[in-house]
Amino acid sequence: SQSPLERSKPLAQEFMKTLMKELGVAISQGGPAGAIEVCKEVSAQVENDFREKHEDILRVRRITLKTRNPELHTPTEEQRKWLEGMEQNWKEKPSPEPDVIESATMTTVLFPIAIQKSLCLMCHGDPETFSSELKESLAVHYPKDKATGYEMGDFRGALTIEWKKANE
Repeated sequence: SQSPLERSKPLAQEFMKTLMKELGVAISQGGPAGAIEVCKEVSAQVENDFREKHEDILRVRRITLKTRNPELHTPTEEQRKWLEGMEQNWKEKPSPEPDVIESATMTTVLFPIAIQKSLCLMCHGDPETFSSELKESLAVHYPKDKATGYEMGDFRGALTIEWKKANE
């Protein structure tokens, strides 16, 4: 049978494609400010849908050191250490390859996410460039937002797929 890493690759591609599509629709319908609310709902919904489709998946989510939605996207301690290492090395050596963290109860497959589209910077770039509507929408929906100030090519975080360990 396939390893968690092999099983995760098509899921990660499908997840990011689904999320970017939903986000694109939200932005075209409501602009960046309108997309903030949609993204909050859609992100959680897409993460949940993927988890429900696979009974041996504990959780599918994006993690980062600079959270916008800390309730959903704060990393575990092991994941935080991994993110810190990635962020330190990213400038010299961007590594888009997935990685695996093993623990006693689960196998976590991590897919690095970089800022690769100008679309990302509409809501994650320099706050000085944000419209007042966008700033207001962020303040309402994400009062603890830390997810701004990014530039093209920056390391943003990771998509994680957490698999239950089979009982040996």
